[in-house]
Amino acid sequence: MSEKENNQFLPRALFLGISQLFLVLILLGRMYYLQIHQGIYYHLLAEGNRIATRPLLPLRGQILDRNGVVLAQNETTFRALLLTDKKDEIGEALETLSEFVDFSPEEKEKVLSSIGKKRGFDSAIIKENLTWDEVSAIELHAADLPGISIEVGATRNYPLALNTAHLLGYVAAPSEKEQEEDTVLTIPGFKIGKVGVEKFFENRLRGVPGHSAFEVNARRKIVRELDQVVSTAGEDIHLTIDARLQLHTQEVLSAFESASAVVMDVHNGDILALVSSPSFNPNLFPQGISHKDWRELQENPYIPLTNKAIAGLYPPGSTVKLFVALAALQTGVIDKDTRVHCPGFMYVGNHKFHCYRKEGHGSVNVSRAISESCDVFFYEAAKKVGIERLSQFYKDIGVGEGGLEGFPHCKVGLVPTKEWKQKKKNTKWMVSDTVLTSIGQGYMLATPLELVTAVARLASGGKKLFPRLEGTETPQFQNMGYDPNYIALILEAMKATSNSPSGTAFRWRIPIEGMEMAGKTGTSQVRRITMQDRHAGLTKTTHLPWKYREHGLFIGFAPAHSPRYAIAVVVEHAGSSSIAAQAARDILTKAQYLEQENSL
Repeated sequence: MSEKENNQFLPRALFLGISQLFLVLILLGRMYYLQIHQGIYYHLLAEGNRIATRPLLPLRGQILDRNGVVLAQNETTFRALLLTDKKDEIGEALETLSEFVDFSPEEKEKVLSSIGKKRGFDSAIIKENLTWDEVSAIELHAADLPGISIEVGATRNYPLALNTAHLLGYVAAPSEKEQEEDTVLTIPGFKIGKVGVEKFFENRLRGVPGHSAFEVNARRKIVRELDQVVSTAGEDIHLTIDARLQLHTQEVLSAFESASAVVMDVHNGDILALVSSPSFNPNLFPQGISHKDWRELQENPYIPLTNKAIAGLYPPGSTVKLFVALAALQTGVIDKDTRVHCPGFMYVGNHKFHCYRKEGHGSVNVSRAISESCDVFFYEAAKKVGIERLSQFYKDIGVGEGGLEGFPHCKVGLVPTKEWKQKKKNTKWMVSDTVLTSIGQGYMLATPLELVTAVARLASGGKKLFPRLEGTETPQFQNMGYDPNYIALILEAMKATSNSPSGTAFRWRIPIEGMEMAGKTGTSQVRRITMQDRHAGLTKTTHLPWKYREHGLFIGFAPAHSPRYAIAVVVEHAGSSSIAAQAARDILTKAQYLEQENSL
């Protein structure tokens, strides 16, 4: 090689060597960066592709009646689970799945929508309540369904269905708002109580979720389980309800378009039956009710989704005469011998207030006024008591109190006062308002639960009972301070209501010695009876369309000689109180027969 060529080669070799060294340094630097600075990140990324986690839903606690009868339970089901976080694989997997199982386009769209809202998820339930044939098909075609596996799950079931729907409520998937408030609820397949007992005891029924970690292959099929933290089952709840009485009460009320009833143990406040009719099937909800079924429930004129026993607000009608009588006796404005002449009406100013008996009752004392339901007697008594003392007495006895504190959708009745009317109606309280309040009309409203609580407090001898759905120990209730002689006087009048030929409920008495009931009938108007109606003799509403008829009510207890079971029944638009009294008779008779069975 000549000197000239040698001089040209050396710079080129040097340049090539430096370039190679520079490239090696870049490669070493990149390797250092990836392994040292970004090592943890890529390690986790690799683990994320290798390890999949699956939440383990806890079994929800059972709900049982006082005798151990299961009212809400969990049934084993199979569901298809998708283990993939690759969005482009999801649609393909769902499309393939629809070839082997009944997977509608709506279900597919719902899954895609729910997955699209999740971030960092590793599993999703795409199909629940699989049939055995569908499970077999998925297992058979597992090679064609990457990322899809079968999991054993549980769904909520209500064995007595319609008979306990309003009492128990139901579970369903949480709303987006509920998920935002509690991240546990974002776990796929998690169900929570929406109404009724299911919601009331949600925190105790729910349980604590666990989780499993799995090693998966490139096709997201499970290779082996790496770790598991088991879930903790929810607590079983034992209610005070007697399932046998609950079923019988539902059967009795199902004969009417719309009705409700509550039965309470006078000794301890136990709610033995709580029924609203018509009912609905709660088993439609855990897996998602169809639009068709939901629309039918929403459009039903008898409002089956409303628990009327705790949320139905009704003018209590003549049932409150018991409490007006006690208020008048307690305040000393009348005594047991006070008599009022009832000609069939009474004037307040120029306004004529009628008694339900057109010809009047003649001269009546408080006992006869209760048993024969003389309106005029209570008009006069309420005027003497005054609305301030009367409204306070109503609330003390339980009307306008609600009853089950914290129970979902449990409403509070309305006991009007001077201040309330001024605020809500911007008008002064009138004597006529007091008169209407004395017979449970005007602005006054109450729920069946409030009415049964009030009559139970009377039947217990004046103890401040509180209704309860759980508990076995007999609580110690405060004495309300009523004169026991006045209480006894009113209870005797209630016995006469059902067992004296002149009593308003005599035709619907319990004709079994030792099982007799005592009570008070009531009707409440939903439309005003005009003077034209009265002149035409149309003071009853049975001839009117259903929605314009009077509500029928009955409150009472049995046995009459030794109170044990208190009851309140409301039959909407019955036209009279007779139907409610008949229903109460049948339910109270059953309650006493069940007690005899339990004692055997």
